[in-house]
Amino acid sequence: MKKVLFLFIIASCLFQIQGLSQKAQVGISGGVSVSNVYGRLGGLDNRGDARTGFTAGLVVDAPIKKSNISFQPGLHYVQKGKYTLKTEAVKEADALRYADLLLNFVAYVGKPGKARLFMGLGPQLGFNLPSKKIREEDGDKSELRSINFGNTAASDYRGIDYGANGLIGIRFKCDVLFSVNYTFGLRNLIPEDLINDDDHLRNGSFGFRISYLFPNTPKE
Repeated sequence: MKKVLFLFIIASCLFQIQGLSQKAQVGISGGVSVSNVYGRLGGLDNRGDARTGFTAGLVVDAPIKKSNISFQPGLHYVQKGKYTLKTEAVKEADALRYADLLLNFVAYVGKPGKARLFMGLGPQLGFNLPSKKIREEDGDKSELRSINFGNTAASDYRGIDYGANGLIGIRFKCDVLFSVNYTFGLRNLIPEDLINDDDHLRNGSFGFRISYLFPNTPKE
């Protein structure tokens, strides 16, 4: 409940940014995510098969004074995880779900009012949401059990994630944006009670998003 309230407060703050700048615009975003969990376990490389999911959320673009730099925060629901077993007949996966807060600073190339390229960087904070271990066999999908987040030996992964995000894209004249981003997890996801030596697992996720920024003033 506390996490839901916190995410609601973050979403409300994103809308409030529009009121702080005459040129700031709020928008919606949606697309596809391609994610994996990788690292080292027992001294050996550990990497699952990448999973494809979807992502959706809110985004704000707030120009910084008269420069070509904008602060572009966003709150996105993202499906992540990995396949732990993948054959022609059977697939088993850790279907992880996060609410990712991205705090990007982007630089535009080109003149306003025309199609412009942009690229950016920023930190990422991921809040774990209810997640499942799932199984797909002969086209039928079933839930094996819930994934436990925490630091004890009974947990599957640590909870809150954090990392860095980079993106590149194009903004069209109609305020539609197409972007590709990669979020690199920096936090070791192995529960504290299960860490041995240099063992580590981290999230990695590509996002392919289309966003639309609403006009911040009524059209005459």
